[in-house]
Amino acid sequence: MDALDRMYRHQDAGNYEDARKEMRDVLSVEVVPYYREAAQGQLDDMADTP
Repeated sequence: MDALDRMYRHQDAGNYEDARKEMRDVLSVEVVPYYREAAQGQLDDMADTP
């Protein structure tokens, strides 16, 4: 949840690279499938942003 909050703050500031990094960091350590899917979904949603 903390990473999600940080991701949204980065997005609000227009810093999509750091927002993506938050989700990539989650994916690098998360083992619970539900949370991995959520992080991957957020990352996929940012695929078309600058």
